[in-house]
Order: sequence, then structure tokens, then C-alpha cells
Amino acid sequence: MLTPADFPNVATAKLDYQVRVENVVASGRLEQHLDLDMISGSVPGARYNPKKFPGLFFNLKRPKSLLLLFNSGKIISMGTRSVRQAKRAIVNAVRELRSMGMVILAEPKIEIQNMVACADLKARVDLEDLALNLRKTIYEPESFPGLIYVMDEPKVTLLLFTNGKIVCAGAKSENDVYRAVAKIHETLETKGLIEPVASETIAESRPSPQTEIHDQRQEPEEIACLATNSSA
Repeated sequence: MLTPADFPNVATAKLDYQVRVENVVASGRLEQHLDLDMISGSVPGARYNPKKFPGLFFNLKRPKSLLLLFNSGKIISMGTRSVRQAKRAIVNAVRELRSMGMVILAEPKIEIQNMVACADLKARVDLEDLALNLRKTIYEPESFPGLIYVMDEPKVTLLLFTNGKIVCAGAKSENDVYRAVAKIHETLETKGLIEPVASETIAESRPSPQTEIHDQRQEPEEIACLATNSSA
């Protein structure tokens, strides 16, 4: 759980958000070919079916994550809850490959590709007026109860609900997540579109964003297809 104290560079004197990182997707690049056939026969529980998907999946215990490997030397980590864990997962995956006898000379070049986090403003948000006051929003309550807002800086996509719950996707760091939440909160307050209420009085008419993202984590292969974006 992230708190304002974790982000000294963000003006959050009045804020008390509950921000939780749900999933971090990171990629590591090895400048060499990986023999996925050999790896699939050596790693317990590895899943590799090149006729259906070009990557090999296997679960890492420490940190708990899902790893996706490609012949090109690209490694993708999914399912961790911090940037530090995501990077460590890729480093540990390379160590495991070396322990199998693979010669890997260089260390992986690691980049954070995407972070998904949830936040709770503990307030009621007027989504209809918000859609009229902000550019780059999509709000169709007949189809879906949330409002989608594409923020330019930091570059993230926010999904907001009337009960103050927020899903943030596309961030590259924890600081970007908190800056985005702080910025949308300031916008809501400035425009008079937010009404603080006790959290226990907010009716939950549908599963929370946290629950929805947790459910998505149960199908890592589907997330992987989106994360790799055919750029392996």
C-alpha cells in the first residue's frame, strides 16, 4: 500500500489516498538467442506451444511472478506489485537459466512497460459533469459505469467510478501513479465535482476495481499477449 510519504516530490499535504499497485509489467532484453525447446524441458511447469503462441511461460516463486520468454532473448515479467520486484523477477529468471547450464554473458536491459494501480479517493465523484469539463474522456453509463480519462502528464489512463475508486494504467513508476491520482483529485476539487463521504456509506453496486484487476491476474496469458504487443 502506497502513501503520500512514499512520494516526497508530490504536493500531497492534504491527501490520504489508499493507492495499491496491482500489477507491474517489465521487460528485459538479452542480446542473444534463447533455446525455448531446451528451457521447456528443463524448467518445471514451463508452458510452451509455439503453434499457439511464440513465447514460453513459467512461474517464478521469488518474487512471485509470471515470466514470458522469447527466442529473441526478450523476457517479460508480470504479476509483481512493485518496480523493484519486477526487476528482481527478471534478474532471478536469468539466474535460473544460468543454473540450467545456459551461457548468458550480459545482464538484461530492464525497462518498466506498464503499471496498473488502484486508488480510493473516499469521495463521491460527479462523472457526468467531469465528462463535460475534461477533454479526452469517454463516459457511456448505459454501457459501463466508469469514466475513462486519458491524462497527458503523467501519461496514464484513468478509470474513475462514482464512488471515488480509480484504476490507473500505463504508468512507468510508482511516482507517476501517485502524481496522476493527486492531479485528478486536484482537478475534481477545483471544478467542484467531488463530495467527501464516509467510505462505509458508499454503496458497492459492482465488484471494486481491485477485484476486477485481481480477476485479470488469474489469466496471465491474456495479459501477456497485450503486454508483448507482438514486439518480441
